[in-house]
Amino acid sequence: MKGLIKFLSKKVINQIAAGEVILRPSSVLRELLENAIDANAKKIDIFIKNSGKTLIQLIDDGEGMNIHDAKMSFKRYATSKINKIDDIFQIKTKGFRGEALSSIALISQLEIQTKNKKSSMGIHLFIEEGKIKKEIPLNMLKGTRISVKNIFYKIPARRQFLKSSRIEFLHIINEFYKIVLAHRDITYRFYHNNKMIFFLKKTSLKQRIEEIFKNKKKNFSPIFIKKNKIFVKGFVSIPDSSVKKGNQFILINYRSVTHIFLHNKIIHAYDGFLKELKTISYFIFIHVDSNLLNWNVHPEKKEVKLEKEDIIGTMIQQEIKNVLFHQYEVKNKELKKYNISFDSNSFKNDNFNYYHSFFNNIETFYNKKKVFQIKNLFQNISESNSIVRNHHFSNDLLYHYSVSFKKKIKMFQMNRKYIIYSLNNEDMMIIDQHRAHKNILFEFFLKKRKNLISQLLLFPIKMKLLKKEFFYLKKISKNLMDFGFHLYFFNEYVYLYSIPEKIHQNVLVDIFQNILKYNFIQGEKEKNNNKILISISKFASIKCGTKLSSDKMESLVKDLFSCEKPYYTFSGKPIFFVLKKQFFEKIFKK
Repeated sequence: MKGLIKFLSKKVINQIAAGEVILRPSSVLRELLENAIDANAKKIDIFIKNSGKTLIQLIDDGEGMNIHDAKMSFKRYATSKINKIDDIFQIKTKGFRGEALSSIALISQLEIQTKNKKSSMGIHLFIEEGKIKKEIPLNMLKGTRISVKNIFYKIPARRQFLKSSRIEFLHIINEFYKIVLAHRDITYRFYHNNKMIFFLKKTSLKQRIEEIFKNKKKNFSPIFIKKNKIFVKGFVSIPDSSVKKGNQFILINYRSVTHIFLHNKIIHAYDGFLKELKTISYFIFIHVDSNLLNWNVHPEKKEVKLEKEDIIGTMIQQEIKNVLFHQYEVKNKELKKYNISFDSNSFKNDNFNYYHSFFNNIETFYNKKKVFQIKNLFQNISESNSIVRNHHFSNDLLYHYSVSFKKKIKMFQMNRKYIIYSLNNEDMMIIDQHRAHKNILFEFFLKKRKNLISQLLLFPIKMKLLKKEFFYLKKISKNLMDFGFHLYFFNEYVYLYSIPEKIHQNVLVDIFQNILKYNFIQGEKEKNNNKILISISKFASIKCGTKLSSDKMESLVKDLFSCEKPYYTFSGKPIFFVLKKQFFEKIFKK
C-alpha cells in the first residue's frame, strides 16, 4: 500500500534551503559583499537595477579564483573557509558554510567572471538552476565580477512576496550600511539605475557615519572599553529632542548582528535622560576572541551566540552612562559656589550609587547647555571643605521641616522612585521613597515590638517547607511571635494565623524566604530579632517603581520626619538630601 509520506525531490529540497539564506535582493548583496571582503578586495563597485529585482552586480579587485575554484564556488557546502568541525568555532571570515553562491545560483540567472593572479586566463560562467549552461575563457584583470539577474524568476510564489521597489531598495541600503560601517578601508561605488548614489573612500568611523547618514550636525560621543580581552569602541548619540528616529547598529567582530540583550542594555543606559528611546543612535563595535562566538545559529548569520554577554552588556551600559554624565559636567572651579545641605558622613563609597541613580533619571533642568553632571558634583563635593565639612543636620532644621508638614504640601514623584517637594519655595528636598519607608517600618517595629497589633487572617496560610526549613522556622517561632507572626506547626506543614499590622500578604513570601537565609544562633535573642526586623523592613517597604498618590507621598514624608533618626537607614545609607536656594541660583546664573 502506497503511503502519503514521500521524499522531496532534490530540486525542491535545494530551493527550500536556498530560501533560508536568500530572502530578498538585499540578502544577495550582503552575501556578494562578504565574499568580496573575504577575497581582500580594496575597491568594490555595486550596480543595482529595479531595486535588485532585475540586476545585482558586484565588481571587486580581490584575489579572484582559478577555473577549478570558480566551478566549485556555487556548489552547495563547497567552501575554502573551514575544513573540520572545530573550525566553526574559530570563524574569522564573513562566510564559511558554502551556501551563499549555491543558494543564489538556484533562484536566479547567475554569471561569474573571475581570474586570480596565477592564472593566465579568466573564466566567464553562465549558471541557471545551479548548473553551468555556458562557459567562456576570458582575458581580464585579477578580481571577480558577479551578476545576479532576475531573482526568483522561476519561483513566482517567492517573487510575488517581494515588497515594493522602494521597500526592497531600503533593505538593500541597510545591508550596504552594515558593510561599509564595518569595513572602512575599502573604496565603494554604489549605483542604482545607472545613477551613482554613494562614492565612499577609506575614512574614519565618525566620517563614515556622517557620510552615509548625512547628519553632520548630530551630536555623538565616542565610547571606548578595553578590558579582559574585550574591546569595545564606537559612538553614541547625545539626547536630542529634535530627532524622530535613531540609527542603531551592533557589530561583533566586524559583522552586524541583531542582539536583543545588548540592544536593551544600550538603550536603557539612557533611562532618565530620554523618554523616546527609539530616537537613540548608536554604532557599537565589539571585538572578542572568536572562540567566544558561535555564528552557526542563524541561516543569514544575523544573530550570534555570545559568551559573557551579560558582562559585556553591563560594561557598555556603564560606559554610556559615564559618557552621558560627562556631557553635563560641573567644572571644579564652579563647585565651591554651590550651597548644598546634607551630612558629609553620607559620602561613603557605597553611597555614591544612590546619588548616581537619582541624577541618572534627570533629563534637563531648564537650559540644555546648563544641565550638569551631578555625579561629578558629588564625587568631588567631599573635596570642598567649605561646603560639606562640619555641616550636619541640626534639630532646628528638623523642626523647620516638621512644622512645614502641618499644612498641605505640594510634592511630586519622579520615575516612581523619588519624592520631590519645595520648602517655602526656596529649598528643594529629594527623598528616596523605598529607603524612607524602610526606615519608618524599622523604627515602628523596633518601638512596638511585643505590643504589636496582629491581623488575624480569615483563612490561615498553609506553607509546606523542606524538613530543614521546618525545624529552622520552628526554632525562631517565639522571635517571630514578638513581631506579630503567629505560627502553628503540624506534621510537615506550617500554618500562619496572623501577621503584624502594616504588613501586606503579598510580601510574606519574600519576608520568609529572606528570614530562612539567615543563620540564627540559639540563645542570641536580640541578634535574631534584629535579623527578623531587617527582613521585615526591607521586604515590606514600598519598592522603587511603585506609583504613589499625593496623599500617600505626604503621609510617607510626615511619617519619616516623625522618626527619631530620619536621615539614614539602619545600614547607614542616606534617605534624603536638600538642595538649597543658592544651589540653583549659581547653576542657572546667566
